[in-house]
Amino acid sequence: MLRLGVVSAVLARVWAADWPSHCDTAVVGGGWAGVYYAFRVASSSSEQVCLFEATERIGGRTYSHTFAPNGENFTLDVGAYRFTPDMHLPGDVIMKVLELKTACYEPSCTPAGKDFPPPFIFNYTAPLRRIVDSDGMPAGYMTAVEGLVKNIQAHGGKVFMDARVTDVVPSSTGAKLVFGSREVTANKVLLNLPRGAILGLPSLKEATPARTTKMQECVKFDLPADLFPPGHSLNLGGSLTKAYAFYEDAWWHTKLNKTDGQYPDNAFLPVNTSEGIPVGIHFNDGPVRCDSPGVNCRGFLQVFYSPATESFFQDLRKDADHPMSQIDAKDGSASAAKLQTLHDAVMEATKDLFVQKGVDEPKVPPTMLVVGVWGRDGQGFTAPTKVYYSESKSVPGGPDPLEKACGVPSLTEAEYRSSVLMPTGTPKLLVANNDWVAQKTEKLFGDWAEESLLQAERGLHLLGVERPEWLDEAYYNEKVEQVVAADSSVTELVV
Repeated sequence: MLRLGVVSAVLARVWAADWPSHCDTAVVGGGWAGVYYAFRVASSSSEQVCLFEATERIGGRTYSHTFAPNGENFTLDVGAYRFTPDMHLPGDVIMKVLELKTACYEPSCTPAGKDFPPPFIFNYTAPLRRIVDSDGMPAGYMTAVEGLVKNIQAHGGKVFMDARVTDVVPSSTGAKLVFGSREVTANKVLLNLPRGAILGLPSLKEATPARTTKMQECVKFDLPADLFPPGHSLNLGGSLTKAYAFYEDAWWHTKLNKTDGQYPDNAFLPVNTSEGIPVGIHFNDGPVRCDSPGVNCRGFLQVFYSPATESFFQDLRKDADHPMSQIDAKDGSASAAKLQTLHDAVMEATKDLFVQKGVDEPKVPPTMLVVGVWGRDGQGFTAPTKVYYSESKSVPGGPDPLEKACGVPSLTEAEYRSSVLMPTGTPKLLVANNDWVAQKTEKLFGDWAEESLLQAERGLHLLGVERPEWLDEAYYNEKVEQVVAADSSVTELVV
């Protein structure tokens, strides 16, 4: 079933909106960055703001869904799902603008930097948090996106669903947006689109310098041996996949008393099993309800979250446009058999935990499996395809490692950021998405929308829109003002 309450009410108003011929500001793509940009413009000006989303669902890589496997509601995030307060975008939006209730992601409120096992480096210290409801249960990361959509509409903005852009024609006054047989002109445009969608817009590609197009086409994930030694190397498969199994008896609570942490220590590098199903558990990730601590607990266990090569979870996806899929024991014998196979794999992977605790393994398999599969082939809803390049490949007197990674002479992060943000050289046509990030593998850190929101905010700064009062000033100065100034100076030199 669909998420309850806010979503259905919002989309009912959205679909009723009249199709425009012109918008002062047009946003194409209803992911975090697109919704945020539309919110910022709508709430800080009198401009007519239009937000266009290609599918029937707002959120992009943020995908919350509410299930009721036993008559109780459990909300899962099969996409982006957490943040840290010192990640002020999106943290300040969630906690200051929308004033949503949040709780520590790890019950122990572990500092964010310690939550990421080596070799991953996370540049934040405040504990990771997630949005919760009045009962303290996960409410879904989409709650924030929905809140911004309501704000956009309250300021007169309009949202259009099932509006897939087929071309963008830049002009001196803005751009013409083509949606099949429909056209819309706009003075300013933000494209909250991933790599494949941007490269598939013929007129925009023609108007984009060849050097910038080469940056847009660059996808890299260097895995230096000194950072990922044998046995710890990241296995990059065809997708980034999350999987949750629903157990009527949440045995990790009732038998093991495991309510936080990972298994193995870095669940992103899962345990291989004889069933051919890799298993990596985050005990506190899935929503669980208990009558009292450790008593009569039921809920979802995250059994996999990794880019590792596998087919059991990935093959459940219907198609690239529908990243979420599920199987239920009630669906028939084939589904029940898959759930039993999954249970056997989970028990094999965790058998040492039961031995250490001196308790028997549970015999009853899960009754439901939910997966979120975000492909890497550039089709539909994808996992972020960034440029992770290694400084260990730098040779004294040789090319810069980013230049070497993308094959673009003298390319720097500053030029990359500016070029992908403004592919035609003007802030009247901006691009913001987590695909458009280049950073060193040695400083790899999480997403959860921060980078795409910063891109949107940098674009606003270039257009003369001032920092909102609610956004941390020191953060804004460092991540927006200083970055825009540095990127602009480098871009002027290159041009």
